[in-house]
Amino acid sequence: MKIIVLGGDGFCGWPTALHLSNSGHDITIVDNLSRRKIDVELEAESLTPIRPMSERLKAWKEVSGKTIAFHSFTIGENYHRLLTLIEEIRPDAIVHFAEQRAAPYSMKSSWHKRYTVHNNLTATHDVLAAIVESGVPVHLVHLGTMGVYGYGTAGMAIPEGYLKIKVDTANGPSEQEILYPANPGSIYHMTKTQDQLFFFY
Repeated sequence: MKIIVLGGDGFCGWPTALHLSNSGHDITIVDNLSRRKIDVELEAESLTPIRPMSERLKAWKEVSGKTIAFHSFTIGENYHRLLTLIEEIRPDAIVHFAEQRAAPYSMKSSWHKRYTVHNNLTATHDVLAAIVESGVPVHLVHLGTMGVYGYGTAGMAIPEGYLKIKVDTANGPSEQEILYPANPGSIYHMTKTQDQLFFFY
């Protein structure tokens, strides 16, 4: 299969790209390297040293004999580059990790909150719009978060999906279906609950 991994330089994206490549798939990574910039901003480092992307790709080719393509641009800002890439590659699947990764980061300041909302929502919306506009029948895989269920729910059997509810109205009870879960514990988690509405529409 041809697979595009959005956010393929990240904590989840990089091992996913390697696993899929090792399984024989044709992999293309798109990443703006924002995770690395955020680590510099936070004066934090991974316990495992993270080498530059060019070194990572070279090392992967040396140990596996496989090539992973890399495109550096921002999902949510460079829409036509994304659309063109989908039209040219015609991927069978897109794995979408191209969102800001942490709830605490979204709470640091007004700027961080606005960055998280803009980055996460625009990225997901543009991915969906580009898939539709391209006409390519792409399967989309998206990383969610437990935080959409709210805090303090670990270990609970929480239903998800389209739940039937009864609403009391002036004309009597009315049955509705609502998309659940939608109980975010932060701005970051709120963007993840919005993602599911984007997928629906």
